[in-house]
Amino acid sequence: MSEYAIAAGDVVKLAEPYRPKDWATQQPKDWPGFEYGLVAELENDEHVSLFLYDRDGKLFVSHQHPAHALLVPTMVDFSFDQLEPYEALIGTGTFWDGL
Repeated sequence: MSEYAIAAGDVVKLAEPYRPKDWATQQPKDWPGFEYGLVAELENDEHVSLFLYDRDGKLFVSHQHPAHALLVPTMVDFSFDQLEPYEALIGTGTFWDGL
């Protein structure tokens, strides 16, 4: 993905949906997982931290934190090769195909 510029706040799509077991067991069997991410932090030239969400807009929050902390989305780290090409929302006014 080196030919794409990624900045904090960009929306990206995961090449393979993220399906943490503690979430997947509480969802319908056909739940695809967290397919999209909002760039929270650029770690280095190869990795990025994302706030994840599914096609229904549900944010990923870790169930391992105390109840009062569940409102804060959990960052998950990915390498750039785990992301698919995307279109910037601001420049084109478009969103992911298929959404």
